[in-house]
Amino acid sequence: MENILFDSEEFKNSDIYSNFIKENSGNGVLKVQAYTANQAFPLADVFIKVFKEIDGQKVLFFSGKTDSSGIIDNISLPAVPAKEDVNKQEDIVYTTYDIEATYPKSNVKRNYQVSIFDNIKVIQPIRIPITTLIEGETN
Repeated sequence: MENILFDSEEFKNSDIYSNFIKENSGNGVLKVQAYTANQAFPLADVFIKVFKEIDGQKVLFFSGKTDSSGIIDNISLPAVPAKEDVNKQEDIVYTTYDIEATYPKSNVKRNYQVSIFDNIKVIQPIRIPITTLIEGETN
């Protein structure tokens, strides 16, 4: 699968981008919070990638590291515009993204899916068990 940056000129000039933005003209916000030991210890320097597969391409929307509080805040992501009237479950619309969290100090990698809603901040916890940090990743 081809990887491409969301804000690259190549992607922005494509039909895939035009169609995606047309369907996802809203905007949601993601906050990532990485921790261990039942939230007792925030994890700094957890490398976070937010991506989505669009028409066979893995599109990278964001990459960065958590700060000393284990947080990356205000990641702006395109989302399906919210419906004005919500009368049934189908009226709740969102865009799903994949998150890859890597903690290089112990070679731990976790994958998550997150739903982003228009005009809403979503908090995604990144939980890395303390035993994994001590003993290493076991798969």
